[in-house]
Amino acid sequence: MKPYYEIDFSAVMCSFQIKINDVELISMSIDGQTRSDFPVNHLILESGKQTIEVKGFPMSGQTQLHEEAYIRYRVNVYDVSSGDYTFIKQFDEYFTLKPDKKIPFVGHKSTFEADVPYKLEAWQKGKDLKDVKFDVKEKLINKYKQMIKLINRGNYDTFIKQYQKRENNNATAMYLSNAQAEARMAGVVSDMKNGFKAQDLPADVFLEYSAYGKLVSLRSSDLMSALRLEIPKPMKNWFYL
Repeated sequence: MKPYYEIDFSAVMCSFQIKINDVELISMSIDGQTRSDFPVNHLILESGKQTIEVKGFPMSGQTQLHEEAYIRYRVNVYDVSSGDYTFIKQFDEYFTLKPDKKIPFVGHKSTFEADVPYKLEAWQKGKDLKDVKFDVKEKLINKYKQMIKLINRGNYDTFIKQYQKRENNNATAMYLSNAQAEARMAGVVSDMKNGFKAQDLPADVFLEYSAYGKLVSLRSSDLMSALRLEIPKPMKNWFYL
């Protein structure tokens, strides 16, 4: 069996974030309502208890949560060993509480048990980056600038080498063949070759720690990744890394 875990969620009138094992799965600002489902195997490092945390904040440009803001979520499990999605089971469904004007967000935490046939080597043995002696933000800014140069100068092979460990883990967790894994990476490079350019880092970047302090990334004031690709005007579009 190849168990495939998905989180099925809805979010209403809020900027929301969903984390699996303290690593972000998705963040987005919604002026209205959205419903979707996302695979989460790539954030499940091994079998056992997994954590989920959802948070909803005021919508972009707002200072208070909308009175109707909420997030609903549940985890569904499928077997994809046959090539089709065969439903196995559904875990409990949860809702955030009604917004309280004294609290600037709504949120909920839960756990579920996963049984997967792999073990990923990721951040488990990493250091707590909040305790290191060097300037984490300075080092990260320099690394992001290096990645921006690689992309915009067309050094795609070097970029792929630095991105490969993450993609190898994704391929293992999502049960991808070598051809499928190569196609995923080729798709990212294809976007770069067809007009997407890495944007300069904005001035308002800040650090966001995850994976219980063992991972860190740069965010901009819109809460999205500071490393993003765009198609220059007039055909403007965004792609986050």
